[in-house]
Amino acid sequence: MSEFLDKIFNKVASGETIFKNRYVLSIDYIPEKILFRDEQIKKIGEILSPVIKGLKPSNLLLYGKTGTGKTMVAKYVINKLTNYVNDKATMFLYLNCRLNGTPYKVLSEIGNSIGIKIPFTGLSINEVQNRIFNALKEKSIKLILVLDEIDFLVNSPSKKEVGNDILYRFTRYDSLMNTNDSFVAIVGISNDLRFMEYLDGRVQSSLRSEEVLFPPYSVEELKMILNERVKEAFVEGAVSDEIISLIAAYSGSEHGDARRAVDLLRVSGELAEREGAKTIEERHVKEALKNIEKDKVSEAIASLPVHEKSVLYAITFFPQGETTGHVYIKYQEICNALGLQPLTQRRISSIINELDMLGLVSAPVINRGRHGRSKKIQLTINKQQVIEALRSDESFRMLLDRA
Repeated sequence: MSEFLDKIFNKVASGETIFKNRYVLSIDYIPEKILFRDEQIKKIGEILSPVIKGLKPSNLLLYGKTGTGKTMVAKYVINKLTNYVNDKATMFLYLNCRLNGTPYKVLSEIGNSIGIKIPFTGLSINEVQNRIFNALKEKSIKLILVLDEIDFLVNSPSKKEVGNDILYRFTRYDSLMNTNDSFVAIVGISNDLRFMEYLDGRVQSSLRSEEVLFPPYSVEELKMILNERVKEAFVEGAVSDEIISLIAAYSGSEHGDARRAVDLLRVSGELAEREGAKTIEERHVKEALKNIEKDKVSEAIASLPVHEKSVLYAITFFPQGETTGHVYIKYQEICNALGLQPLTQRRISSIINELDMLGLVSAPVINRGRHGRSKKIQLTINKQQVIEALRSDESFRMLLDRA
C-alpha cells in the first residue's frame, strides 16, 4: 500500500499533470468573456444600473434550465457593477436557497450578512424578518439580494406559505418600513419554468417586474465553450477536438447544459491523470459520465433535512413498494432510534411528494378496488446508493452500523 501512495504522491510532486489550471473548470470560475450570453448580460446590466446612482432597480427573474449560464452571468454583471458603486451602504448578497435548505436558514444568512445575529432556532419567521428589516432601515442599507434556486423557497407544500410570505414582505420592504433611504431589490434565479405557479397572486404582481430567459446551449455552442476552457485548463494536446465534440454531444443532446459539459471535461481529465495518461480518451469520458450521475444523486440525498432522510431510509425497507401507512410506521421506528420526535402522517405524505419531485422515489396513486385509492411508494434509485449517501450523516452512520 505504501508503494502505491508513494507513486501517487511522487507523480503530483514531480508536476506530471495534464492540467494547467484546474480552477478554470470549477463551478466558481467566471470567464472574463462569456460566450453566447451578450443579450442577457446587456439586459441585466441595464435593469440593475440605477443602483450606481443609489436608486432602486426593478426586481428581476432569471429563468432557464440547469447549466444555461444564469448564475455565472448574474455574478459576472454584479462583479462589474461593484466597480461603479461607491456608496458603502449598498450591498450585493448572493444566496443559494437549495443549499441553505430552509426559509429560516436563508433569512439567517441574510441577517448574518448585514451584521445581526440570528440564533440557529427559536425565533418565528416573522420575528427574524422584523429584525432584518429594522437593521436594514437603521443602517440605511441598499440591498441587491440574489436568490439562486429561488423556487426552493416555495416549491413544496411545507414551504409554500412561509416562502410566499418571505418574498412578499421583501418585495414590499420599502412601503412596509416607510423608508426612502434604504431598499431591497431581488434578483431571483430559477431552473423551474413553472416557478411563478408556486407564488400567490400578491407575490406574482410584486416580484414579476422584469424577466430574462436563458435558452439551452446548442451542441455547437457547447463545443466552443469547451474549447475555450480547454485552452486555459489543460496542457496543449491533452484534449483532442474529437473528445470536445463527444463531451458536447453528451451534454447538449438533452438540455444544452454547459455546467454538465464542463464537469464532464474536468472528471474525464482527473480519471486520465490518475492512470498516468497523457490525453483524455473516450473511455475516460464514459466512466466520468457514470460517476457524475451517481454523484448528483448522492449530493441530493446528503443535502436533505433529517426527517426527509428518515422517510427515504424507511422506503428502502420496501423494495416492491408500499403504502404511506406502512412507510409511516417504519419512519416512526427510525425516528425513535435516532431520538427524533416523529412528524405527523400528513406531513410525511408531503415529504414523500417532495422526494417524488426530486426523482428519488416514485409515488403514484393506485386504485385498490373496495379498499379505495392509495399511493404505492418505492425507490427509483439503487438502495445501496441511498445507504452510502446516508452514511455522510453521523447519526445515520451509527444507525446503519447497528443494522
